[in-house]
Amino acid sequence: MEPSYYNQDEKTPRQRSNSNAGGLGDNQNGQFGMQAQLGKMMWEAGSKQVQDTFQSYGRIDLFRPYFDVDPAEVRTRLIRSFIPRKPSQIQVSPDLYGPTMIILTMVALLLYNMKTSGIVIQNGTLMGTAMFTCFGSWMLISGALWIACFLLAAEQPFLTILSSFGYSLTSQCLVLLLTSVFHSSHDHLFFFVLLASFCVPSALRMGLIICNQSRLPANRLMLIGIAIGANLLLILYLHFGFHVVLEELDEMVGEAIVDVKAVQETIPVA
Repeated sequence: MEPSYYNQDEKTPRQRSNSNAGGLGDNQNGQFGMQAQLGKMMWEAGSKQVQDTFQSYGRIDLFRPYFDVDPAEVRTRLIRSFIPRKPSQIQVSPDLYGPTMIILTMVALLLYNMKTSGIVIQNGTLMGTAMFTCFGSWMLISGALWIACFLLAAEQPFLTILSSFGYSLTSQCLVLLLTSVFHSSHDHLFFFVLLASFCVPSALRMGLIICNQSRLPANRLMLIGIAIGANLLLILYLHFGFHVVLEELDEMVGEAIVDVKAVQETIPVA
């Protein structure tokens, strides 16, 4: 009986080893299965993100009607932007084609004004700075006016404010053009006359548009004052401060370039 007992003991480790090998194989299969499932989940998440991205770009079609405007209608709105009227008599149909063309015209006028004044920028891109200033001011001031309307209980769509403020910049383009051609650098009386003749009525019209939904007279007066102040501050900055800020930025960039070159010269070449 003893030999059989020892034979059973010899078989038992082999069986255990086989069972352990089977357990390791199951663990490896489980790990491969988890990795495959994780890869599948990552692929599905990436595919969904790509689809959402394409769908978000497809939403650009929502803005297409605001650029599909008759040129005759745009010309009429440009002329009416100089004429303030009662809020009840102003028909607002916002579009983005006219304001976009106005901003691009303002960029061209700023470049022309810089060239006629003899200011030369050595470093940086003048066109990029002008485009950033004009488009950034348009968006930033429109957003500030929208927040002011929200706080003063005058609910106006952001697109309406964006379009109205964009058309009000027609007067600023006209002032920039006339001051570039006829303005003297020593006398600013001509500029202030143009400011009172064109920019103030245009800003007043914009203020009357954005305060149309307000019921309190005090809130209307505040909105009109904010609109006029924002419009006039922008033209004052473009006339007096734009080239100054641009020259200072150019000097800062030039000094930084000189410092970098000096540091590179001090580094020994291996």
